[in-house]
Amino acid sequence: MRTLLSFVVIGSLIAAGYFWHVNRQAPAVKPQTPQPPFSYDVDDVTVTARDGVTLAGTITTPQGDGPHPAVILLSVAGPDDRDQSYRGHKSFQVIADALARQGVAAARFDDRGAGGSGGDYFAADWNALKEDALAIKNMLTADPRIDDMRIGFAGMSEGGAIAAMAARDAPDAAFVILLSAPGLPGQAALKLQLENTLKAYGISGEEADRYRVLFTEFISIVTSDPQAEETRTRLEAFLKGPGRALIPPYGFMPKTVEGQIDLFLGPWYQSNLHFDPAPVYGALASPVLAIGGGLDPIAPPAHHLKAIEALLAQAPTDDFSVERLDGLNHLLQEADTGLPTEYAKLDNTISEDALALIADWLERRGSGRRPGLE
Repeated sequence: MRTLLSFVVIGSLIAAGYFWHVNRQAPAVKPQTPQPPFSYDVDDVTVTARDGVTLAGTITTPQGDGPHPAVILLSVAGPDDRDQSYRGHKSFQVIADALARQGVAAARFDDRGAGGSGGDYFAADWNALKEDALAIKNMLTADPRIDDMRIGFAGMSEGGAIAAMAARDAPDAAFVILLSAPGLPGQAALKLQLENTLKAYGISGEEADRYRVLFTEFISIVTSDPQAEETRTRLEAFLKGPGRALIPPYGFMPKTVEGQIDLFLGPWYQSNLHFDPAPVYGALASPVLAIGGGLDPIAPPAHHLKAIEALLAQAPTDDFSVERLDGLNHLLQEADTGLPTEYAKLDNTISEDALALIADWLERRGSGRRPGLE
């Protein structure tokens, strides 16, 4: 069987992270990357997480009279740096720049184990990552330049789920922005991703059925008791045998089977696997903007964005917008195919239409002024 050079096992919640971590070499600066001098303040900061881990990041703050509204940016899965960098793209720097020019501060941080941040990303479950976001919010609340009643969360892919979890647990969160966020339960998202991957690579018939059997076996193993020795033994045999066909060469994937077992049975991957969107999006009371790209094969809007919209319709919030932007991929880039293999080849880091949509939505809620063109 062929190794699926995609994201079947790790799945739709983190697929974008794969290409971050295998495409870091030989970066070229992309056209949208902001260049100094900047018309806003840029400060490097640190914050101590609830469990004592030090997180390092950057705050961009508009000049002029404050206090200013602020957005906390939360990245795709995998230990990413504060700019969500890959092959010259710095999508979070681009977003932060656009926000600062419209009068909105932005905080972006290196994930645990990345850049200047301590800790181990894969040893943290999603609740720990949510607590990191809340620690950043507490820091911003104490900053006199920031309006403590106008702090919101924005996240891309897995970061969208974390943003929603943080807003759910912070009653005073001013808003939530979901960018290509997962809307399906973890296992359903993985199954859909498998089917999309098979289709993308033209795999059908008996060969596709063999992958489905392997995938079902994998799910059966990793949803067993992750602490049980029997589970580790079964997973070891699977990964040393036919299950190898499901494991792509991720940059962050441990090289040894023992390390892979630790990852799949560890807190972070188990959070992916058992994510339940209903008690997250269905509990949001803050205004919500959810955006999905029409060419997104990772979190297809016909499934994920539709599910998020249905949950928001039942949530306490009475202010939400759900927007599908055709022609954009999972990272909200203007794309040709939408496949992750295309990410690094594209010149645009994030669609100007997506940036304008975010700006307009924030402006209508009094969270900033219209972006200038400087």
